[in-house]
Amino acid sequence: MARTFSVALAAALLALGCSDWLVVPPLNSPSPGGDPITTAQVLASGILFQNRTTFSDYISDVGIFGRESFNYFPTDGRTQGHYVAQNPLDAAGFTNGGWTPRYRNRRNIQTLLDLLNGTTAFPVARVAAARGFAKTMDALELSYITAQRHDYGATVDVMPDPKVLAPFVSRDSVENFIIARLDDARTDLLAAGGEPFPFTLTAGFTTNGSFDAPVNFLQFNRAIYARVQAWRAALGNPACGAPPGAACYSAALTALTEAGVDTTASLGRGVYHVYSTASGDALDALNAAVNKDFLAHPSVEPDAPLDTLGQPDGRYRAKIRTLSAPRCPVGGAGTAGICTSLGFQIYPTTTSPAPIFRNEELILLQAEALYFTGDDAGALADINFIRRHSGGLAARGAFVDANDFTTELLLQRRYSLLWEGHRWVDVRRFGRITTLPLDAPSHFRQIEQPVPQAECLQREAYTSGPLHCPAPVPVP
Repeated sequence: MARTFSVALAAALLALGCSDWLVVPPLNSPSPGGDPITTAQVLASGILFQNRTTFSDYISDVGIFGRESFNYFPTDGRTQGHYVAQNPLDAAGFTNGGWTPRYRNRRNIQTLLDLLNGTTAFPVARVAAARGFAKTMDALELSYITAQRHDYGATVDVMPDPKVLAPFVSRDSVENFIIARLDDARTDLLAAGGEPFPFTLTAGFTTNGSFDAPVNFLQFNRAIYARVQAWRAALGNPACGAPPGAACYSAALTALTEAGVDTTASLGRGVYHVYSTASGDALDALNAAVNKDFLAHPSVEPDAPLDTLGQPDGRYRAKIRTLSAPRCPVGGAGTAGICTSLGFQIYPTTTSPAPIFRNEELILLQAEALYFTGDDAGALADINFIRRHSGGLAARGAFVDANDFTTELLLQRRYSLLWEGHRWVDVRRFGRITTLPLDAPSHFRQIEQPVPQAECLQREAYTSGPLHCPAPVPVP
């Protein structure tokens, strides 16, 4: 699966010359230079590589905050205590991840855009294709940043001089920027016509579907677009109009059609991160053999709906395993009594692909958008499709009201998208953070992860204004 990535990278390295075959390009922070064709491949590979390196930590972090998972790291109890018992979260602690690597990758993306703007080595259509790829990946990185930082907002500008600080903007502004970036990328991808990318993508774009050419990569772009439009609508972004944000939900429905939402296709159809045992590649850190300390929150079992035979939901049975003995935390503040007998089997091998988006998510996004644009029957049809085909559950009747629909939607999203990075974001955007269980009286339901202290120290000369880090706010 990851062999395509390795082969493409090897080809790029060989193109550098035989005398340099032992010199590995800096994939975490690639820089331009030399042959633009080779450089573009190294940059594109580096962007995908860097995006993948943050994925397992992201899933673990939002899984802990969303009460989907624990990390029973045996030598540091902060992975069980600090995440859920610190108020406000320590900006110098474990919970400030997912910031610096993403901004580093955004600069890599800008480097690729600068290369494309300054070269005549590619046909115009292929330059457009590459720009569409770069801008889509930039929007994806920002979507993760705003998912983790929420009300803190973020910085969206990539300054030409990395020593010049970009201002913080609000969460709504970040999401508006993401939508505009994805639309700009869509224009570029359409301008590519039938031309291919001037570089090779990883096998994750062909593992379960074909998304490795601009015309089909556009579906990936539209999937992320629909996801962020749903976020904007549920969170009351002014750009979406009066609640429930019909303007953004309508835009999401159009995008979902372009993204290829399809109840006749595999629910797993989508774009994935891929892993391999090849030298220099990585294993899937979400696999139980790679990381035995990633375990499931005990609430996953009693909350699972029952099928017509009284058995737990088919998604629960497929994704959760029972441990041979319960695991309990080793130590740390606020961790007393948090034990679990459940583990994950979502990523069954050390090279299992990990989804960035899947058709199952698109169907549930479509149900959400249909309901909040007035099509109750269409929303019910999509919800019942997921209940039957993914959960093995009986169909349900019409929704009583928006509260009933939201409860059902969140239940189906919880088990359909279990440990794929959605639950914490979902309950928060629908104002249901208080539905998350507290495992100890001293615990809190965290709203957002802090901006790293190192980032704020760079800005400490600014005592006010848009360059200053937002102050941490205790969880209510």
